[in-house]
Amino acid sequence: MHRVLAQLPLDAVVLETDSPDMAPAMYPGQRNSPEHLPAICTALAERMGISPSTLAEASTRNACALFNW
Repeated sequence: MHRVLAQLPLDAVVLETDSPDMAPAMYPGQRNSPEHLPAICTALAERMGISPSTLAEASTRNACALFNW
């Protein structure tokens, strides 16, 4: 999975949560929450070899395009 994540094009990424279900592995036994998005963004950005701010900006841009905001 990490190899696939590293190859994702930035224009195909939108960060979201499955709140309150399916907390990320870094938060075992907890309920999921949007509060976890910064940590998820950082972990994914590391795997993609980019900065968290670059990933966050791309995710926001992609979400706006997806939902016509």
